[in-house]
Amino acid sequence: MGKTYAGARLRRLREERRMTQAELARVLGISPSYLNQMEHDSRPLTVPVLLRLTETFGVDPGFFSERDTTRLVADLREALTAEIAESRVSPSDLAELASRMPAVAQVLLGLGRRNQALSERLA
Repeated sequence: MGKTYAGARLRRLREERRMTQAELARVLGISPSYLNQMEHDSRPLTVPVLLRLTETFGVDPGFFSERDTTRLVADLREALTAEIAESRVSPSDLAELASRMPAVAQVLLGLGRRNQALSERLA
């Protein structure tokens, strides 16, 4: 397994369970500062931590997969083609949004799809 940076997903998992960093760090057997570094993509998610997360919270290891980020970036590029062409949004901005704030990216993607459907309806 290569280095996996999954800070946004790790933070989302912690927040969904209404845990502090200190609480999650204790459950995982790591220091709060180490967890903080993983949540901010300064350190990769390690295999032992991934195993403890899957065992403790019953999440599939795929939850932390970068494939989801790649798919999200592709969908954002498709939905925001005009904005990219007009240089209002860069492809690197979309990649950063998808990796750091996937929930916000999903909302933006949904809004783009609704906008496209409304435009087609009006035409």
